[in-house]
Amino acid sequence: MKRFISLLLIFVTFSMCLFAEEDDYFDDDQYYDDVYVYSQNGAGDQFLKINLGAIFPLNFHGQLKPGGKATLGFYRFLTENIAVGGEISATYSVSIGEKILVMLPLTGGIMYQPYIGKFEFPIFAEIGVANTTWQNMEHFPSLVTRLSAGAYYRITDSISFGLSSEFLWNPQWFKDSSMNYNGLFQTAEIGLRYHF
Repeated sequence: MKRFISLLLIFVTFSMCLFAEEDDYFDDDQYYDDVYVYSQNGAGDQFLKINLGAIFPLNFHGQLKPGGKATLGFYRFLTENIAVGGEISATYSVSIGEKILVMLPLTGGIMYQPYIGKFEFPIFAEIGVANTTWQNMEHFPSLVTRLSAGAYYRITDSISFGLSSEFLWNPQWFKDSSMNYNGLFQTAEIGLRYHF
């Protein structure tokens, strides 16, 4: 019995030596690569944005004065640089005859955002509908598209601040095509974004 236990111990010890892994900790050619790369945005990250600014009519031949614009938006990142979401805005402009044009666009779209260090450069493309009121006439739904670009600085992990500009197209189409009109606008805005 003693001989059997001795042989069994020798066999187990020999087996352990055969199946033991090599110790590469001291090998200069290999190293353990566990480096975490920090990225400002990743899939699943989200942000809320608030923009305030001015809106400038482009094709009203001086009949419409510059006005104001406020926007609230929400976006969710699909990758490090691409996000989807939507925005709701309120704009107003006053004509030379003191009539007010009010637009309430609701849009959804995609954002591509490259960044350099803490500077982020979002580019948006959106499409949606708008409720437009002019001279006590309400037009809903009207098509609206927006293309915008900006530059933001990431102050903290949760807050970024920046400037942006937007091109907005709001066509008005009627049964009588002679009344159709393409409203073109440009904005200049400051924005604050909360990232979470």
